[in-house]
Amino acid sequence: MSEFWSSGCTHDFRLRRAVFLRLLLLLALLAGFFAPVNAQIGDKVAVLWIDPLRNIREVSTRRGILNILTKAKASGFEAVAFGVKTISGHVLYRSKTAPRLLEWEQFRLPLDFDPIQLFLEESHRRGLQFYAVYPVFSEGHMLQRVGPVYDDHSDWQASVYVVENETPQIMPITQWAQGPVAFANPLNRDVQNYEVSMVAEFLQNYSVDGIILDKLRFSGLESDFSDESRRQFETFLGGQKVDWWPEDIFEWQFLNEAWQPVPGQLFTQWVEFRSQTIQSFVNRITMAIQTMDPTLPIGNFVGSWYPMYYEYGVNWASETNVPEENWATSEYNKTAIAEKFSYSVVGCFFPRVTMEDAERVGADWWMSVEGGAITATEVINKVTPVYAAILVEQFKDAPEKLKAAMTMARKLTDGLHLADVSQIEKYKYWDEIKSILISGASESSDKRSTRTE
Repeated sequence: MSEFWSSGCTHDFRLRRAVFLRLLLLLALLAGFFAPVNAQIGDKVAVLWIDPLRNIREVSTRRGILNILTKAKASGFEAVAFGVKTISGHVLYRSKTAPRLLEWEQFRLPLDFDPIQLFLEESHRRGLQFYAVYPVFSEGHMLQRVGPVYDDHSDWQASVYVVENETPQIMPITQWAQGPVAFANPLNRDVQNYEVSMVAEFLQNYSVDGIILDKLRFSGLESDFSDESRRQFETFLGGQKVDWWPEDIFEWQFLNEAWQPVPGQLFTQWVEFRSQTIQSFVNRITMAIQTMDPTLPIGNFVGSWYPMYYEYGVNWASETNVPEENWATSEYNKTAIAEKFSYSVVGCFFPRVTMEDAERVGADWWMSVEGGAITATEVINKVTPVYAAILVEQFKDAPEKLKAAMTMARKLTDGLHLADVSQIEKYKYWDEIKSILISGASESSDKRSTRTE
């Protein structure tokens, strides 16, 4: 990678790491003097995630849903988060706005069954909260080649600037074979209207305990390079024309035997522009939700790798966080969105638990559960609660590492989100999870009671 992409980010975060290590040491010492280090962990919320496509057969029957909820409650979870919209762009309920999922991988969903209502009723019956998850700008499944961008709304899909067949080019995302998600263009006004109306319709019909917005971003650095995006960017620049598109943003060059993005003269402005676009949409969709239910908690799901997240066009930090990296303009912090949400869920999706684990294999320190959690709490700066999310698949055949990751996440943030129930079932990890969420909580509570006495 070029010096622009690496030097500022690495140096700045290594300095912050040193500061945080000292801070953590001080906190540990203070905790040892006043209370056990794991005090209050038992009070922190644990949320079980249920991906609709991974669990399509289970969530399409009453028996399957009751089985999930019963195990969730018995294992110590306080809430479940269910994807009421799939990454394919389909929804799991009757809708006049969005297409309903009728079939998935040769499995036909029962038309007379409402999984959302059953989840709501049975969750509450068990004392669990129910959160609806929306992968906002995900409007197609590229592996199955289904969804709105494949059907009636091909004009919604993102235009990506990528290297295909050894040639840099701009193409529709559905023609690019990278990953399962076909993103719509967040800059497209019709797309924005659609996403807001979909959520509004859902909230008219279901009284959920919270809503979590996921995929509230661009597909990556490669997006979006449509004519509409160019027009809006030129307006953002005050009417200045972009003479070289997309090279004035960045250019793919073959360097050191690999294709690498080299920033152009307007790259930092482009980073700010995309982030400002997402912030404007966040203002709009959260206002629409709050108009319908002012008390409904709204969560934001993001990846914890903040040093690289500008590539997705999102500044999920607090406005108080001022990045010093080379990709950030002096106004970039004003595009932050943490303050717009009730809380943030940060995906610490790494197979390494500690910062030392990461550095031992040559990865950056923040590419660990510990480092990701520390990064999130630093850049959000206590303006809202932060919950660390753990991906069970990262710890397959390693139950003790999963337990360590869960403990680390709960210790450093305000709670834990665990994805996905299908992976828990696959690796038979219910007992391990229960040992942390219930047994660990009981031990923590006992220690607090003993110290009080």
